[in-house]
Amino acid sequence: MPSWLTRAIDRGKALGVWFQHTRLGRMNGRYGAVRGAQLAGGIAYAGLFSVFAGLTIAVTVFMQVLGGRKRLQDAVFNNIAEALPGILKTDDDPNGLVSPDSLVLDQGLSITGAVATAVLLLSAIGVMSSLSGSIRAVFGLAKPPRNAVLAKVTDLLGFVFLAVSVVATAALGIIAGTAGSWVVDTLALPSGWGQVLVRGLGLVSAFGVDMVVFAYLIRYLAGARPPRRDLWWGAAIGAFGTGVLRIAGTSLVGSADNAILAASAAIVTLLLWVNLAARLMLYIAAWTANPPVRFEDVVTPEELHLRERPNYVTLSAPHTLDWDHDAYTGKVQPHEAERRERELAARVEELEREQLERAVRAAGRSGGPLHRLYVRHRMRVAAHRVRQEAVQEGLRDAVERQFADRRPSDAPAAEAE
Repeated sequence: MPSWLTRAIDRGKALGVWFQHTRLGRMNGRYGAVRGAQLAGGIAYAGLFSVFAGLTIAVTVFMQVLGGRKRLQDAVFNNIAEALPGILKTDDDPNGLVSPDSLVLDQGLSITGAVATAVLLLSAIGVMSSLSGSIRAVFGLAKPPRNAVLAKVTDLLGFVFLAVSVVATAALGIIAGTAGSWVVDTLALPSGWGQVLVRGLGLVSAFGVDMVVFAYLIRYLAGARPPRRDLWWGAAIGAFGTGVLRIAGTSLVGSADNAILAASAAIVTLLLWVNLAARLMLYIAAWTANPPVRFEDVVTPEELHLRERPNYVTLSAPHTLDWDHDAYTGKVQPHEAERRERELAARVEELEREQLERAVRAAGRSGGPLHRLYVRHRMRVAAHRVRQEAVQEGLRDAVERQFADRRPSDAPAAEAE
């Protein structure tokens, strides 16, 4: 292999190692480790069934609470249309799928109305349950020990918080528009500057509400307790990303002039938008978690019992209960290797460490900074594996000593004789 190609490969590896140690790289590693794309797909699937139920509940409550406040109603519906492009028919988007008036429950105080409301409410909060579980998975949190009723109440509060945030965004938008118009009239600014000012105040208010929403979802819905600096920085990045997604979704649906195509585009856009929003939420959770660098451990199929039947933990085969596994998920963990394999692995690690130490000394004399970074990363990986072997060996020795201390001594028997 030519020397220039070898140097290029080494530099590429060094860049990859450098990226893995950055916060973006560690965020991406945690997102991939918990299968974030699959979690986002599950959230989008739950959201498809929850969105119309949620809209029915929210619009019914809005129409009862807002009453004849036409301006505030229009602002709320416009914000919903921006958040879910192509779904509601509004003055700005007359080609929406449903009219807000058709979403109002009109059964009144009856058994049928109560049952319909309960079913819609359970459907609406389904996506909140999926979202909270996914965020906890990103943070590496186990499901909190609470009863089903309290869990549903928490999900319901999350749904109510999102609904209130929509109203708050609309109200702040109206206040920003009024304040912007007053400033324009007072300072006699040109109309163009006035539009920019009003639009800017509206975006700032929406940004602030979105920040609070992200912080609430992480801190209270999922139950994570990150440092405040990480929490609010992550919420700010998430709010910015949500604004970009909102503008992109509205532009996509608005590009479909044909009514039939617009209807189909609305459904596709809804699925795509919810999926992207879920991915953004999980990426922000991974950023906020600020995880350490992920090390890949080399595991053989025998350590995971992959070639046995059954190859998972089950009550149908009681001997599998003795395998090392996660009691919560049932995931099989790599078991301790045989003594000969451990000794061989330790010897290989020792030789690799010696080679890497020589490589570091050579890199310090001739290599560039990226190459030295790559070599140091390789040393960290080797040291990590050696520490794992040492921990396993230490645990085994501790267990043997514990059982040795519990064995009855032969001395009393000898004295009795």
